[in-house]
Amino acid sequence: MQKISFRRRRQASILVTLLAAAVVGAIAWVQSGRLAHASFFTGATLLSSVLLLGLLGVRRRLPILPLGSVSTWTQIHIYLGLFTSAVYVMHVPAIIAGGVFECGLSIVFLLVTASGFYGIYASRTLPKRLTAVEGQHRFDRVSWHRIQIADTARELLAELNEQSGVRVLGTFYTNYLHPFFGSRPSFAYVLMPTGVRRRRLLSGLQELNRYLESDGRTTAGRFAALVRRRDDLDYQFALQLRLRLWLVIHCLFSVALIVGGIIHAVIAWRFSG
Repeated sequence: MQKISFRRRRQASILVTLLAAAVVGAIAWVQSGRLAHASFFTGATLLSSVLLLGLLGVRRRLPILPLGSVSTWTQIHIYLGLFTSAVYVMHVPAIIAGGVFECGLSIVFLLVTASGFYGIYASRTLPKRLTAVEGQHRFDRVSWHRIQIADTARELLAELNEQSGVRVLGTFYTNYLHPFFGSRPSFAYVLMPTGVRRRRLLSGLQELNRYLESDGRTTAGRFAALVRRRDDLDYQFALQLRLRLWLVIHCLFSVALIVGGIIHAVIAWRFSG
């Protein structure tokens, strides 16, 4: 049997999602025309979808279960999330509801939705950016690699002799390289990693070559290699941290949404009677 291409599967998934949303919208419209409580139907559909999304999220974190591939369940999670967003628009009178509790619940839903869309973007772009740099490092080993790079840089500094040109290199290390190798990346860099630090340090080392003899230039080249390694390490750390923070935030808001949705459903059911 010929395997269906990813493009065809995506088109089919979008079509099924739109049809499901259209069916819910049609049923809600018919109920409104009969003076029934359409909000009960859309609310029940919305809460059921949120609960199912939570279960799918748990399934994605348990790849050892023999229930199909994680990628398949991830795709189901994405399109069910899109369907849930459409039902939310049908259910609420305004995007952000009135009332303290309802307003807070609306904001939580929007935060979960926004973090979900960011998750789609991140899952498509960050892995490619991670593999684009040289070397792959585990997140829990980043600190150890930083220490190893800093120790190697200190060993290079200890090997320098007292030539005047090499003293210039030692001064550059003290003023610029030691703070770079001995500290963690800044919060601004973690939020938006750039190559500014790398280019500045490499440019400074390049300019020192005219003051150095052959041995000094070799040492400067080794320092430059360490700068590249450390910058690649910090870049991977920033992207991996972003993924981990997104996962934590998305899960916390999802739990809050499920709890708030159940409370909202109980309150609505009691007041309806």
